[in-house]
Amino acid sequence: MQKAELSKDQVRVLKEAFIAFDIEKKGSISLEVVGEILELLGYALSEEELQEVIEEYDVDESGLIEFEEFIELASNYVEPEEDYDVLRAELREVFMLYDKDGKGFIPVDAFKGILRELDGAVPETELDDIVDEIDADGSGTVDFEEFMEVMTGE
Repeated sequence: MQKAELSKDQVRVLKEAFIAFDIEKKGSISLEVVGEILELLGYALSEEELQEVIEEYDVDESGLIEFEEFIELASNYVEPEEDYDVLRAELREVFMLYDKDGKGFIPVDAFKGILRELDGAVPETELDDIVDEIDADGSGTVDFEEFMEVMTGE
């Protein structure tokens, strides 16, 4: 696993997660909590793997992970942030696959299909809510800027 250089936004998000999971506000989190956070990032580690991770990053050997140790640990599990222009170009290509006629928009049904492909576990009602939110003008279509907004969360 390769260590990523974390952006300010990624550090901020990790700080918020750390604070949220540091329920007792001790400035440290337990082995179990580290496991939960890594699971949220898409890495389910066995008890043994988690113990190895803690041993490697628990520099002060407190049995707990402090924020600085957590940042070091998390940098191995967080994807490096993509350049926005590269991401935009990649998403433009995806959009164009569905905008076969080059009209500059795709029908909301096609957009729902993309969302289903990304996460098949999203309930239909949630998909409807996402579409309603993104198709504020009620046109029944999603243009590229609306598509970008959903895909990047910006």
